[in-house]
Amino acid sequence: MSPRIFALSALLFVLARVHAAEPCQALREYDGITAIVTEQFYDRTFRGMDWPARVARYREQVSCGDSDSALAAQINTLLSELHASHTGLYTKNDLDYWALRSIFSTQTDAFPIASSGIWPKRIGQAQYAAYVLEASPAAQAGVLAGDLLVSLDGAPFDPLKFDAQGESTLVVSSDGRTQRTVRVRAVLESTQSAFLRASIASEREIPVGNKRVGYFHLWAGTHARFLESLDAALASFERAHVDALILDLRGGFGGAGLEYIENLAPGKPLARIPKYILIDDGVRSGKEWIAAGVRQQKIGTLVGSKTAGAFLGGRANQPFDSKYFLYVAWAAFVPDGIPPIEGIGVAPDVAVPACRVFCGGRDRQLEKALELIRRS
Repeated sequence: MSPRIFALSALLFVLARVHAAEPCQALREYDGITAIVTEQFYDRTFRGMDWPARVARYREQVSCGDSDSALAAQINTLLSELHASHTGLYTKNDLDYWALRSIFSTQTDAFPIASSGIWPKRIGQAQYAAYVLEASPAAQAGVLAGDLLVSLDGAPFDPLKFDAQGESTLVVSSDGRTQRTVRVRAVLESTQSAFLRASIASEREIPVGNKRVGYFHLWAGTHARFLESLDAALASFERAHVDALILDLRGGFGGAGLEYIENLAPGKPLARIPKYILIDDGVRSGKEWIAAGVRQQKIGTLVGSKTAGAFLGGRANQPFDSKYFLYVAWAAFVPDGIPPIEGIGVAPDVAVPACRVFCGGRDRQLEKALELIRRS
């Protein structure tokens, strides 16, 4: 071999070694994301786990050809071993990516999507409408909580695939046997805006025998306007001299605090009437604090099922130019006089299981609260 060919071969060998040593994009993203978690996670013992070893083990399973979603799934499997709420990785293909970006924005209309008002839940291989927002396009089209979401515009249901410019064809089933087709005209709006609009639209009076019941559904507490809308509804109920009150905390996001129940506390005008607070496993974070505060201050009766037990402080990260949304639990919070909530939840005073599949248009938790009012 000539000296020139030998030198070229040696150079190519060195370049190949250098190239092999450089992590590919998927590995760079894995390293960057796990480094953020390592820096920010609130429990510096990482729940007693050998965190560096776990990170290294999962890194070996990352392929340079992994898509964003595949990488996120791999990292989320790692993060699940921390057994902590407010900790997860989302891509632009996830509804939570857009919802969380909106919720963490100071502007209620930031990060809009083609919104139908359906908040889906995957059970096995199928998706169901866990919640349908009041006055939303889906509610107006007749979609019911618990409906099986069969298809959207001829393809498998995807909450991000509604047509923002026209109507979408949604096939649903309310019983698992028969299907019906509805037309949904989604609106371009942010999750926070959709939650605020639904909260305002939820205010109503429900007749129960000769009694009138004020009802309000608080979907989130992430902006001052949610508190303003609740207080306005409570003032309206007070003027109307309703006989009882139902505050629905189910679904949505947290972000709220005890200021949301100040106007229900002892000494306030509405303290004189019975109050029922609806809870389920969709009640998270700040709204769990509200539920616990209701019990602590003896404001009302909690009706429904145990809350999510998601009560850590979450920090928003948007690594790689917002390619991902990374949620990291960075702080634990235990309010005075309130039992631990993280990983435990807040149990109801009157237990009624939440319906998630084929509810037939019924809301048994709400029905139970109305029954208690009727009998009071």
